[in-house]
Amino acid sequence: MSHYTAEIRSALTGAIDTTKLAEAWGALYPGTLGKAVPPALSAFLHRASQAVTRALTRVLTRLWTEAWVLGQRSAEALSGGGTVEWGDWKPGDYRAAEVIAGPGLRQLLDASGIRIKSIADSRVEELADVLERTLASDETKRQPLPAPLEPSLSVGDLARQLRDVLDRPDRAELVAHTEIARAQSEASRTVYAETGVSEVEISTAEDAKVCPVCEAAQELGAHPLGAPPMVPLHPRCRCAELPVLAGAP
Repeated sequence: MSHYTAEIRSALTGAIDTTKLAEAWGALYPGTLGKAVPPALSAFLHRASQAVTRALTRVLTRLWTEAWVLGQRSAEALSGGGTVEWGDWKPGDYRAAEVIAGPGLRQLLDASGIRIKSIADSRVEELADVLERTLASDETKRQPLPAPLEPSLSVGDLARQLRDVLDRPDRAELVAHTEIARAQSEASRTVYAETGVSEVEISTAEDAKVCPVCEAAQELGAHPLGAPPMVPLHPRCRCAELPVLAGAP
């Protein structure tokens, strides 16, 4: 997970040159400070959204592929009573994972646009908040101006604020954890369905950090495959869905 946390941070911070964005914003709209400029803001944010979406797509495609194989192979071992066979895949080897993932992965990736848009939109909304604040005050300074007012926010300051929106280690870790769990669980359910498993049960991490939601899901016991509760139950969920095998005690 730490590998993809770093990759998500790198992708987001590399998607947009925040210094150039800040310079362009200050240069284009020095005379409109204190006034709303929705069309201009919309154009800026549309380009930012496209850049963030492209960057996230590259990273999350690799993450989902490896997480899918992790869930797939683990579920095959659980439902078949054998040991996990990883083939040529080792964590971090996206290409090897892609080769052995099978057709189920394609269905996951084909439906990934909504997830990526949701993640990208949350970042772009925060960028919008930063830029809108400069429109509501006399804070941004054009470089150069004939007789600039004393600014309280320079282009460099604005660029740092924009970068801080994109480079959030906690947010990157949250995305990595949640998306790994989601892809792994979907792969597991696909394998269970293919091998005739009709019921699953939730298994928690069995430690002091287990939340009431996860405890309640585990206490529910066996329930139909594909019916709630389904993992992940919440962001950073550490639970797993285990197959209920016929004839098991």
